[in-house]
Amino acid sequence: MPALVSLALDQGLDLLGTALGQWLLVMLLAAAAAGTVLCRRIRATPSEPPRVRCFTLLRTEGADGTPVRYETTRPSGTKITPWVNGRQRLYELTDVQLEDGTYAAEPLDRF
Repeated sequence: MPALVSLALDQGLDLLGTALGQWLLVMLLAAAAAGTVLCRRIRATPSEPPRVRCFTLLRTEGADGTPVRYETTRPSGTKITPWVNGRQRLYELTDVQLEDGTYAAEPLDRF
């Protein structure tokens, strides 16, 4: 019985080799190389840590008369609702950099 199994396996492997041809090994090696390169490229690209930016809430004043500042790691275009002078206001963070180095946060709920 083991001789029949061995003979069947030998013939099966021979048929597989002839059916797929000699390019099977080349294709498997190429796929393995491409997969390795892609995995290394994905791992080599580190994600950028969130950056803390300071925003000036336009048209606001603190108790000392200076504009109200807001620090966050959120990206531009995000809408925020900080408390200003005892009321919650709606602002949108922008990429516009002001003279003092902070970024502008535009008020959205002014009438």
